[in-house]
Amino acid sequence: MKQILSIDGGGIRGVIPATILAILEQQLIHSSNNPDSRLVHYFDLFAGTSTGGILSALYIVPDSTGKPKYSAAQVLALYRELGPLLFKVDFSHKLKTLWGFAGSKYSEEPMKKFAGQIFGDSYISQALCDCIITSYEMTSRKAHLFTKHSTTKYGESADYLFSDVVRSTSAAPTYFKPALIPARDCSTRHLIDGGVYANNPGMCAYVEAIKLWKSVDPEDEFFLSLGTGKIDRPYLYEKSSKFGYLQWLFPVVDILMSSVAEVVDFQLRQIFELARVPENYIRIEPQLIGCSTRMDNASAQNIAALESVGRRWCDHNTSQMEYIVSRLSSK
Repeated sequence: MKQILSIDGGGIRGVIPATILAILEQQLIHSSNNPDSRLVHYFDLFAGTSTGGILSALYIVPDSTGKPKYSAAQVLALYRELGPLLFKVDFSHKLKTLWGFAGSKYSEEPMKKFAGQIFGDSYISQALCDCIITSYEMTSRKAHLFTKHSTTKYGESADYLFSDVVRSTSAAPTYFKPALIPARDCSTRHLIDGGVYANNPGMCAYVEAIKLWKSVDPEDEFFLSLGTGKIDRPYLYEKSSKFGYLQWLFPVVDILMSSVAEVVDFQLRQIFELARVPENYIRIEPQLIGCSTRMDNASAQNIAALESVGRRWCDHNTSQMEYIVSRLSSK
């Protein structure tokens, strides 16, 4: 049985899956009676886009002894620290970019510094298990997928520092400028956020599993997919019919992100249902209640509210959490 974890993009709303996974890891520790149990011990493949890519990388990066560098609880704590740094409103940057009209909304320097500190000089080839983290290559106009498997196939041309991987997968257009990063062989890539085509990386993960394990079927997989909060904001005809270019800008991003995620969820659900093992696929997408839907609202109050969304989902779905723990514990 192969076990797969997929985490959506969504900016600071990544606090929601980070919270759920911190609780899940604690339950796995309790179930195994092993305080050293980590998520990477239970999943064979981690997939992530943008904030989900950052989370995936944090769960699978090794320390100097080859063990998981961070627990899920530590990852959640890092998110509390990263959010306000990443989405800090810097007046000098606003002035330099004319309030976002001549550059990105936020500076990429805090992310570069933070990523360097938390990932050090670890490369994706050193990941503790297989992974697939999405990005998009602007020069060649192709999807770019960071995978550990690629480093065994293509060598140093496919090997990147984790710190550069997370900068690339989270370089959301308008929010941050594109990332120009070197591979281990010194060739460079010009990359932006993978959310432009795979905000839900679940189907990418499913295909990667086929590539990795050849004959794996849905009945031989347990697939856990986590979203970053469901938004039910309606766009009424009376208003949308009068939208111009500027008014469409933010609704289009919102609709594209949610619709892509929903389509991938539908596709995966159909695959597992047609294989008559719907119980092998679980999608967790809590309703956004009591918090901002914005991807860049990293106030302490909103981060606490996002954590509450994750904790509330776990509290109200104890039987499903117990089922997930039991399935993962069978590995």
